[in-house]
Amino acid sequence: MSNRVQHTHQVQLPRIHIVGDIVKKPGTALGPRRIDDYELLFFPDSTHSVYRVEDQAYVLKEPSFVLTRPGELHSYEYDPNQPARHLFIHFGFADPSEIEQILPFFALGGPSCVPLSEELHIGLMKQIMHIAYAYPGKLQTRGSSLLWSLLMEIDGYLYDEPMMKLANRVPRQIVKALDYIDQHLNEPISIEQLSHQVGWSHEHFTRSFVQFIGRSPRETIIHRRIDRACQLLLYEAGSIKEVAFAVGFTDENYFSRLFKSVKGLTASQYRKKYFNPVYRDLVPVKVSESQYPINRILYNIGSH
Repeated sequence: MSNRVQHTHQVQLPRIHIVGDIVKKPGTALGPRRIDDYELLFFPDSTHSVYRVEDQAYVLKEPSFVLTRPGELHSYEYDPNQPARHLFIHFGFADPSEIEQILPFFALGGPSCVPLSEELHIGLMKQIMHIAYAYPGKLQTRGSSLLWSLLMEIDGYLYDEPMMKLANRVPRQIVKALDYIDQHLNEPISIEQLSHQVGWSHEHFTRSFVQFIGRSPRETIIHRRIDRACQLLLYEAGSIKEVAFAVGFTDENYFSRLFKSVKGLTASQYRKKYFNPVYRDLVPVKVSESQYPINRILYNIGSH
């Protein structure tokens, strides 16, 4: 649960002062300096540039957003070996103290560097650049609205979605293995197969899987098969035996024992308890296909 202060009144949008997208020569620097407004930068590339603020130093080894607050002593030492591109926005608020209550990200002592390469955040930053260039007269309306959305999303990434940040650290090899499992649930899947698919040794693959997923590869295959079986039980009219075969089990009795051990009730009990006629029009989906569960009403004001 987020501990942020909830505000229902209208928040004044940021006023944008300067917008730019520049590429610095290798080995150049900026500062030390202090500024009177806020500055948000986005470094889109992995570099050896260093951002220093007060007594902290951040090496920008991956795409990152950097926030400098009014009065903070800071400097930049750009990559000594290659040009360093960054997009930046200077902006301010009529009442900065109010903003710090709404967005903890802005409080003094809050994060100064946020490694982040999600398409949403990058797209918002680039769209502000586009508006500043193509429609400068709309920058304080369209641009400010987008900037406020971007700041809210960065703050949300930091404080509302700790599990999503953990997921973003999962190695791509593990993500690839999970995707392979979901695509082949109805087929035999061996750990040797999976480790070969991602180019890791069996031992390293298994150890990493437990570290990042919290289950062994074998346990994960079982759980994802049972999760898919749950969808088939609700969305399709097949028998328990047909559902078992559809998710890779050749023995109905073994499937039934596993299903009950994972879900706490039999497959028949599960279907009876959770079935709704509207589910007949839905299509089973991969577990990893979305950041939120598909085939579910996510919010209904009538239930709150």
